[in-house]
Amino acid sequence: MATANLNNESSTIDTSNDGIIIVDNFQSIRGGRTLSVDGNVYSDKVIPAGHVVIKETATGDYKPMPIANEPNGVGSTSGLVAGTGYTNGTYENVPLQGGSGTGALATVVVASTVVSSVTITKAGKDYKVGDVLTVPGAYAGGTATTNSTVAVATLAAGTYSALPSGHTYAGINISTIPTTKPFAGILVRGTVNPTPMKYDITGILSAVKTALPLIDFRAD
Repeated sequence: MATANLNNESSTIDTSNDGIIIVDNFQSIRGGRTLSVDGNVYSDKVIPAGHVVIKETATGDYKPMPIANEPNGVGSTSGLVAGTGYTNGTYENVPLQGGSGTGALATVVVASTVVSSVTITKAGKDYKVGDVLTVPGAYAGGTATTNSTVAVATLAAGTYSALPSGHTYAGINISTIPTTKPFAGILVRGTVNPTPMKYDITGILSAVKTALPLIDFRAD
């Protein structure tokens, strides 16, 4: 069952894109719905305007569509500095350190005791182009005389996961709301601009359009 926190803790929410994303609201689910939020599937602190809302068939619970990647993860890197004193080998799930964000993981290859390649395997979130990330020796054989680094070249978009089994697309969240108070207005007929959405809808847009034919997804 969906629950919501009624405590009035202070918070700051950016709603500047709400009116750009929700262009026309001709019909919404009367009274809105309290969304069921599972932190293991949906980890964002807010549920942004334009976010896809789904419904679990068995329970009738409404939920934010789960996300696969947070916005502003590491899309690609450049400017590899090889470092020295690493231990030869291939190391997976190496946590890259530093920069503005958190959570980036990489596969690191060390040859001739220097880092020869860094391949991003998990983008993380909240990075900025130009951030310098360090390959910690502790996760690449346990040693490093001088650190290997890479720079963030491009950022990855936030993306949705696949529609969970036993769920259907129910509508589009109308206003940005805190995840701790997930009282959502849900658009079912109107016009939505997908371009400024926080999470890239491209991968699921065709299925969403089929499920919600009264919503016109159109970039202005």
